[in-house]
Amino acid sequence: MTEGPYKLPRGWRWVRLGEVASLIKTGFAFRKKGAVNGDLLHIRPYNIGEDGTLDLSQRFFVPKASASTNETILRPGDVLFNNTNSIELVGKTAVVREMIEAAFSNHITLIRTRVHICEGPWLAIVLRVLWHQGFFVQKCNKWIGQAGINTRTLKDIEVPLPPLDEQQRIVAYLEAVQEKAKALKETQSAAEAELQRLEQAILDEAFKGEL
Repeated sequence: MTEGPYKLPRGWRWVRLGEVASLIKTGFAFRKKGAVNGDLLHIRPYNIGEDGTLDLSQRFFVPKASASTNETILRPGDVLFNNTNSIELVGKTAVVREMIEAAFSNHITLIRTRVHICEGPWLAIVLRVLWHQGFFVQKCNKWIGQAGINTRTLKDIEVPLPPLDEQQRIVAYLEAVQEKAKALKETQSAAEAELQRLEQAILDEAFKGEL
């Protein structure tokens, strides 16, 4: 437990991300020209949507043997964090919703939470809020045209942790808002920026105990 950057509602506490994770693991690189007769889905940064969804409409496959020592079964609640990208995209995060047989790029970090204290969807929301706030722009290592967050830095990030039932309540509330926004977007072309604003406002209220 840490002091944290600001006071949380009663019953909440600040923890390091590494404290609530049972597994933190990066994937492996595989060059496109090497993907001949691939039979294992290889999730890449473009599959992590800026809206927090895992978009598998574009698929890249690698030989299953190339992942012999890597995680190849993704579980519901697993968090996929984009650790390397152009600086403005480092930190985009998606949560796995169903069991998937897949490997993932070295530019993605798999975070599997200790589910008895932290829900994966809650952690994904926190990471997305930090991303929208520009937190990872400040924390990442920068190179020419690219930036990245290493595992050590990721483990050290302070995460607000409410009781499990409160996590579930906030996640359910936000997901309901997202579904409504999605329906609105389909019929009225609602702006993605408005969904991000709603998500941030709801989390701000929750962190103050006002939700």
